[in-house]
Amino acid sequence: MIDLNKMIADSLAKMESSGEFQEIVDKQLEKTMSNIVKDLFGEWSDFSKELKSEVGQKLKINLDSLNLQSYNHLILESIKDKLANEIENEGVAKIKSQIEGLLIDSKTEYKLSELIKQLAKEIEDFDEIGYDECHEMSLHIDESFGLYWIGMDAREDRGEYECKYRLFVSEEGRIYSVKINDDKYGRGENNDFDVKAVLRGLDGLGETLFKIYASGAKLIIDEDYCELEIYNPEYD
Repeated sequence: MIDLNKMIADSLAKMESSGEFQEIVDKQLEKTMSNIVKDLFGEWSDFSKELKSEVGQKLKINLDSLNLQSYNHLILESIKDKLANEIENEGVAKIKSQIEGLLIDSKTEYKLSELIKQLAKEIEDFDEIGYDECHEMSLHIDESFGLYWIGMDAREDRGEYECKYRLFVSEEGRIYSVKINDDKYGRGENNDFDVKAVLRGLDGLGETLFKIYASGAKLIIDEDYCELEIYNPEYD
């Protein structure tokens, strides 16, 4: 007859003597302790719930006392500072390059007759000038003590103060001030051709006046060579 108790006792004795029993006990104890810790500190444990509640109270934001308008203002100012920094680092270089491009083919001297030829390109409805018709642009030149006040416009019959372009030229032929429509630029008046004027776009006669003004080129007043009567070249 098999003695079951003896067999179990012998097996336990072997396991104990070999250390196997101790190893099993250690592993199981480790597992048990791990489960206990998980139960105590797990996501759904009472401790975790209390901890979340406590932290939530500490970090609670009082929305009633939060000035959202001031907060939005701070964000806006931060964005403006960022944009200003981008403009300073990148925009200035682009503007400098653009201005250099405008001045790259500047001359030391220009003639008023050259400006009048460019002015003719601003004539509206040029193609409607008939065979026996001509379009006469407006030009006013007032000279006093060697100083010149010049008004010019591609339109007909414009008074001096109605002209799109008005120049004040020194005795040496230097343009001291330029007025284009309602925009006036003058030396010594803190209203030189500025970045805004350049960025708005300069072309044609406006670009040429910028070149003369910015480079300090001389303007020769050759009134006798200024062709104000413009005919349609289709009938030449």
